[in-house]
Amino acid sequence: MLVHILRHAEAIEPREELRDEWRYLTDKGMKSVEGVARRLIKQDLRPSLIISSPRVRAIQTAQIMADACGRTTKVEISGLLQPDGDVFELIQFLYQRTKFKQIMLVGHEPQLSTLTAALLHHEGTRPLKKGSCVVLDFSMKKPDKTARFRCCITPGKKTVSTLRKATASL
Repeated sequence: MLVHILRHAEAIEPREELRDEWRYLTDKGMKSVEGVARRLIKQDLRPSLIISSPRVRAIQTAQIMADACGRTTKVEISGLLQPDGDVFELIQFLYQRTKFKQIMLVGHEPQLSTLTAALLHHEGTRPLKKGSCVVLDFSMKKPDKTARFRCCITPGKKTVSTLRKATASL
C-alpha cells in the first residue's frame, strides 16, 4: 500500500477570537496544496481514500486533494489524526484499510513526522513543512518490515526521491 502523509497547508495565524480547530487555509495555502496535488497526480500517485484530521485546515486540505483526484476518492474524518494523536493507534487503523492501494493521511505536526519515522524505522526524520507530502510504500502483510521511501513533495521545491535528501529538505 502507498501511504501519502500530508501536512495541512498554510492556515491563518492563531487569533484570540478564533479557536485553533477553526483556523482555515490562506489563499497561499490553497494554491500550494493544489500544486502538490497536480504533482502527485502527474506521478500517478492518486489516493482512493483520504483520511483527515477533524480540524478545518486539514479538512480543507483533504478536500482540495480529493477534488483533484476525482469523484472516486473518498474522504473520511478521524480523531486519530489530531496533533496529539497516538501514532501506533494510527498505524493499527491503517491495517483496517487493506482494500485500498493508496491512502492519504492529512494532519498535523508533530504526529506526522513521528508517524513517518515509525514507518521508516528512521530516527532522523524532521518535521514536515506545511503542505508537504511524503509517500511511502508500506507492506500490510509484513508489519515489521520497514516502509520504503517513495518521494517527498514540498510546495515550491523539487520533488525529492531519496530519503537522505528528503530529511535534509523537510
